[in-house]
Amino acid sequence: MKHRSVRMFVVALTVVLGTSTLALAQSGSADPQDDQELVLRVGTDVELNTDNPWAVEAGSDWSVVTTQYDMLLKFDSEDLSPAPSLATGCEPNTDSTEWTCTLREGLKWSDGSPLTSSDVAFSYRFVIDHQIPQYRSYFAKGTTFETPDERTLVWKSLEPTFALDMPPWAYVVPQSVWEPLEDAELREIREAPNTPSIGSGPFTLTEWNRGRGWTMERNPYYWGPEPAVDRIEYTLYTNQEAMIQALRNGEIDVADGISPQLIDSAEGLDDVEVQQVVSDWWLNLAFNFGGQGPEAHPLPALHDHAVREAIAMAIDKEAIVEKVYRGVATTGDTIIRPASAFWHLDIPAEEELPFDIPGANALLDDAGYADTDGDEVREDPATGEPLEMLIPASDDTTGAVGAGELIVGYLKQIGIDVTLQPVSDAKLGDYWGAGNFDAYIWYWSGDPDPNYQLFVFTSDQCGAWSDGCWKDPDFDALYEEQGKTLDRNERQQLVFEAQQLAYDEIPSVVLAYPGWLTAYRTDRVTGWVPAPGADGYLLPAYNYDSLVALRAVSAEAAADTGSVGVPGWIWLVGIAVIALAAVVIIRRGRGSEADEA
Repeated sequence: MKHRSVRMFVVALTVVLGTSTLALAQSGSADPQDDQELVLRVGTDVELNTDNPWAVEAGSDWSVVTTQYDMLLKFDSEDLSPAPSLATGCEPNTDSTEWTCTLREGLKWSDGSPLTSSDVAFSYRFVIDHQIPQYRSYFAKGTTFETPDERTLVWKSLEPTFALDMPPWAYVVPQSVWEPLEDAELREIREAPNTPSIGSGPFTLTEWNRGRGWTMERNPYYWGPEPAVDRIEYTLYTNQEAMIQALRNGEIDVADGISPQLIDSAEGLDDVEVQQVVSDWWLNLAFNFGGQGPEAHPLPALHDHAVREAIAMAIDKEAIVEKVYRGVATTGDTIIRPASAFWHLDIPAEEELPFDIPGANALLDDAGYADTDGDEVREDPATGEPLEMLIPASDDTTGAVGAGELIVGYLKQIGIDVTLQPVSDAKLGDYWGAGNFDAYIWYWSGDPDPNYQLFVFTSDQCGAWSDGCWKDPDFDALYEEQGKTLDRNERQQLVFEAQQLAYDEIPSVVLAYPGWLTAYRTDRVTGWVPAPGADGYLLPAYNYDSLVALRAVSAEAAADTGSVGVPGWIWLVGIAVIALAAVVIIRRGRGSEADEA
């Protein structure tokens, strides 16, 4: 009887343990759809202009390229300091003219081929040889690279460099893909198609339907933690109201770059939160000085400092902040954004150009710009040309067109006639390249380090990365000097001087430092990693950490609650008690059997 009783208990225990284990397994499962793909659905109203890493210009381009290509070192999500990426680290020699970087073991491209130091060296030489404007500022004249083995890159420079400590925002691409274009002209390189792409990041671009959206698939050979997200689907919306409605209906998980005018409607949705990113970009009214090519015939009067100063004085930046951005911005002054707090020069209010319509009119009067024919438009005393300006404005940049509409009215009050032309970023890039505009309204962002942002204002960037071919040898000298000054405080003063010079000479008017708004559903995915810090971007801007960390909300909830109805710890305690009792009874049973024998 006792022997039979022990067996019966073991059977019962097995049933209980099996049932308990099943309950725990079910409680840890996200939901019955766990075996299905986890798709992140992103809504945007900014088209992808290019799939080519050498041709990126605007927001969506950078987001895609940041997702699928790695830098040698990346930006840390907390403070944007250099952090391990393809390389685990880079060490300088005693005078910082030589840096040795060590790559991770076993790196592969998304096609399974090895990623080695030769790919890094090729990518950097490619930038230097073709003077790729987005990336060339990190490589001083005379920079060379050596690859003693597959995991070692040696970066050598003629003078001490801190480029590796920025870190250099230049992507590493597969040599096998781009080497055939090594001898091509830059235009041919920038026009090369690149879908589907081969990259090293967590996702690669696999499909792009112009005007509709694009898809990125998980890279099976990604070197980091495997993302829970299998695929990212970007849907392009022609208006933001439709995008917010799609968020409301659960058709998308994220609505990126929403207009401040729609923040109330987004915040009022169930299971939706809004991330307001501290400004790291600025809205820019850039003047064109000409020199880009045969089509470049900007208004000659813009070379007159008095005209540019009058325009700057006629613009009410406070009104732009309140009316266009609904207070989700601050007024602009200098060309290094406030997010780079150590490097940003904040002009004291009493030293800023005032908003002063009468003063602006007086300035133009004194400079000889009069309305001689009574049509309410002033004429240039040197050429007789009316002060008429064509100003394209990016309708892909939040607030650009709205600010432009206000500027039309402001400049009319000082006798300048403006034709505002809202255009896509792609079309604005055409204006930019040809130089057939008088000013444009677009945006700048830049790196945490100020070097890149100063670089784009240098004289040799005319026809490349410069807004309107402004040239100032004093600014160029300050840029060169700050680039080789290793003492951080001394360099800060040089960066301040460069910002002050640009503010005084007015190659452009920094209109505002707007925030960035992203609305996202809280009932599907969780684990966002904003960068930089808690008020940073959720989607790739500086890095792709969020995309790697995201997971299904149901899985997170199950992990927190254990099982349905009964917390997991209670099941575990119950199982332990039953198991302990079983051991005692079995031991006693074995003792009884021995006695019977």
